[in-house]
Amino acid sequence: MIPSAAEALAVELRPHSPTHWVATYYPMVATPVGRWADVTWVLHQHLISLPSDPLEPARWLEVRSPDPDRLCYAAHRGWAPELATGYATALAAYAAGAVASTEEPLWLQQVQQRRAGTIMIPAGQLAEWVLDDLQDETSPFYG
Repeated sequence: MIPSAAEALAVELRPHSPTHWVATYYPMVATPVGRWADVTWVLHQHLISLPSDPLEPARWLEVRSPDPDRLCYAAHRGWAPELATGYATALAAYAAGAVASTEEPLWLQQVQQRRAGTIMIPAGQLAEWVLDDLQDETSPFYG
């Protein structure tokens, strides 16, 4: 998968509680079968209040602008300002993540952190320690 147009983000809208919905922003990626939301990378998430106007049935939006008057927000006018603000925040997170990934992949950083906190035990050493502990427990002087 390759990133699609950097300004296009997918927004998932779903109920959160009786008075709020949650908007979750994902980057869009181009695949051989079309453009899809990369749901493995949550860019931003925020709660939105129920609008006064009736909800449209669409639960996924493709947004491309921080301007709430743009056509991509037309089906959800009651949420347009909040969705547009969330878009700007998610786009900033996407840009920061893209910069970080060009510097050094996150998984490499995680591997290096795990290595720094890992103690290597020579083969057979653990078994020797367990046997020593068992001998100590069965010793008449244990305890």
